[in-house]
Amino acid sequence: MMNVFICEDNPKQLKKISDIVNNVLLIEDLDLQLALADTNPHKILEKVKLSKEVGIYFFDIDLNSDLTGLTLAQEIRKYDPRGFIIFITTHSEMSYMTFMYKVEAMDFILKDDIDQIHTRIHQCILDAVDRYSSSNNSIQKNFTFKFGDKRISIDYNDIIYFETSLNVHKIMIHTKTRVLEFSGKLKEIADTLDERFYRCHRSFLINREHIKEIDLKNHVVHMSNYDNCLISNRLAKGLLDK
Repeated sequence: MMNVFICEDNPKQLKKISDIVNNVLLIEDLDLQLALADTNPHKILEKVKLSKEVGIYFFDIDLNSDLTGLTLAQEIRKYDPRGFIIFITTHSEMSYMTFMYKVEAMDFILKDDIDQIHTRIHQCILDAVDRYSSSNNSIQKNFTFKFGDKRISIDYNDIIYFETSLNVHKIMIHTKTRVLEFSGKLKEIADTLDERFYRCHRSFLINREHIKEIDLKNHVVHMSNYDNCLISNRLAKGLLDK
């Protein structure tokens, strides 16, 4: 999942941009969330420091604070070097400053162009998602599945384990940040994954990189999120040999 952040010192403008973003997320059914929209750049920065997700950022340049949109973007780059930064401002003369501050802005949208703001924000979000997906596919492996009307892609490194759900023909995927239920079969999922995943029980498919401890006496594996997964006697040896 990607997070969207908005920082704008004018409350009316902040609401307008937030409404546009929420509308795009609703229409496009994207695996994104509006993590924070605020007039205070320091609150944005603190939230980003705690986030492990790549972000899409919409910033005004003049924030009526000791931090400008440009200096905020500079700080963001320390914690999210892959994030997508878009400036929405009335200061057209400041566009060249984005290069001086080396923040690698994705776009520079002028508030004066009212008719184009919605279209430009919409396109920026779609472009950011496309670039993020392309980058992920080239450098890491992802598990993709259908969740409701959405298609969700999760990095293998973020998956802790899969388990069969109490609901028939449903699977629960446990990740670092959330738990989702979707239609599937554990065996078919196991066949699509790489060697880091191991089916230790008929109901559990675990990521070995997230194992904290193997307790053979009690037939459980302690995972990095403090959940316990069952181990069958038949499959225990295979887990230890891996």
